[in-house]
Amino acid sequence: MAVIEVSNLRKAYGNLMAVDGVTWSVAEQEVVAILGPNGAGKTTTVEIVEGYRRRDSGQVSVLGLDPDTGGRGGGGRQHGGGGGGAPAGPGPGPP
Repeated sequence: MAVIEVSNLRKAYGNLMAVDGVTWSVAEQEVVAILGPNGAGKTTTVEIVEGYRRRDSGQVSVLGLDPDTGGRGGGGRQHGGGGGGAPAGPGPGPP
């Protein structure tokens, strides 16, 4: 069973095609490295799989869920903004 599936992924920034038709998958217990020169689209690809960046087209599935919608049927994942302040941590240390 594939835990990550990417099919025909595309992302452009203006006229620059950063990711153009990428397809790959990761099976359970498989370790994968994404290699390439600077500007090849590695970071963009990973950020799309993580749900931090929206794809222009293609399909992405992580554990059967679409990271662009956070597993929800509609709407997109909210990025940034919101509550303000520092993220919640483990709480204060000992006195």
